Amino acid sequence: MKRAGLLAIVLATLVALGVLVLVGRSEGRRHAHKENGGIAEIRALVGPLDSRSLDRYRLLPQFSCLLYGRHGNAFALELCIDARGRVVEAIDRRNRRKPRIYSLREDPSAASLRVDRAEVDRLLVRLEELK
Repeated sequence: MKRAGLLAIVLATLVALGVLVLVGRSEGRRHAHKENGGIAEIRALVGPLDSRSLDRYRLLPQFSCLLYGRHGNAFALELCIDARGRVVEAIDRRNRRKPRIYSLREDPSAASLRVDRAEVDRLLVRLEELK
């Protein structure tokens, strides 16, 4: 193969890889925007973190989740918060057949909604004491 042909193949490959990187970054931003919007919507449904409907919690290695009851469903709404106070996941289980799940577990740094982590810790202690 001639040197010019080999150079053309290498350049075309580099251009294609560059395009793939740009598409991947764009898709990542779009995904984070959509997930952050859903998380914000469920956060608004919860209201104050210390709402009377706060009923349960889950502790996971990377974050803590607060669960809020609605209409007899103790697991209706859930917010998961990492150690920095970023809300990285929110679940709306009010429709048991079709839960809505918004998650940035794969990239917590993309989470735009934050809560006071000290308040979350206080609520976890309170829930543990009620056991």
